[in-house]
Amino acid sequence: MGDIPLSRGTVVLHQVSAHASGEVDSVPVQPDGSFQILLPHVPDHAARTDIFFASVLYRGLYYFGPAITDAEQLDSLYTIQAFDTLSVPQGGADLPLTARNLFLERSRTGWEATDVFQLRHDGDRTLYSPEEGVVWGYPLTSSAREFQVGQADMAPDAIRFLEGRIELLAPLPPGERLLVVRYHIPEREFLLPMPGRTEQMEILVREPGPPAEFPPLQLAGPVELEPGYVFRRYAGEGFLDAEIQSQVAPEAWSFPAEWVGLILAGILGAAGVYGYRRRRSGVGQPAEEGTSRRDQLVVAIASLDEEFSVRKDPTPEVLEAYQAERAKLLDKLKRQP
Repeated sequence: MGDIPLSRGTVVLHQVSAHASGEVDSVPVQPDGSFQILLPHVPDHAARTDIFFASVLYRGLYYFGPAITDAEQLDSLYTIQAFDTLSVPQGGADLPLTARNLFLERSRTGWEATDVFQLRHDGDRTLYSPEEGVVWGYPLTSSAREFQVGQADMAPDAIRFLEGRIELLAPLPPGERLLVVRYHIPEREFLLPMPGRTEQMEILVREPGPPAEFPPLQLAGPVELEPGYVFRRYAGEGFLDAEIQSQVAPEAWSFPAEWVGLILAGILGAAGVYGYRRRRSGVGQPAEEGTSRRDQLVVAIASLDEEFSVRKDPTPEVLEAYQAERAKLLDKLKRQP
């Protein structure tokens, strides 16, 4: 407990494997705080994915030692760290964030968010709620929904979301804890509160993403976390009771892909009619003044397609000639400026 060895208690050995998990053995603590417990087999994570760890119950709270997966870890002293306790006020304790990283990926209705909190407890006692209430809480953007708990240094059922807040229900020992949550933001612009102290804050927008700003964060260099996963990064540090307002610029309007296809079909159809009538009025006549070479090629392709479409049961030779002529015209069109 702290720097003082505990002279009483029971150490429990746990084993977790792909097939089962549970308590394996237990031994009493010696007066000098030491204990010795035998493992069922030599740990070798390369051959067997078993994980061993030990726990002790101290003043009503369980404390766990590090995970053992390989024999080399048994060469050093195995320590289970326990602490005295300190109850928190209603609503939880105010704790600083060492860092917060908010990853945003554009969705059809807003953003998909992955929020990574690095929480720091600088005291020397384990924080707990005597009524099994909130140990620590933090607000998210008010419209956040569809919550999921990701990787965390605690059990998923120790975290809940209530009225736009993330709340931690499990006792919190001294040190740093990592907490990852995911949620959906159904709007492109949102207000992100940051109560208390936040030493470092980053918002990372996956590319391609809309033009955006997140004052008071400043645009920094992009990062590629994995091949093909590039993020635009906004960063800042030293915040106290701050808030971030996202500002997303309107994106340039563009035709939906299906509209482009319909319009192109209409243009080619009209060009085909134009070309057909033009040939009827006199094949080989010079192009009208102002008609570009590109326009002439488009008309020629449309005319060729129209002429072939009216043929009934074309022979393989006719089909081959049509395809060759069309490919030649397309190649010329591609080379036009």
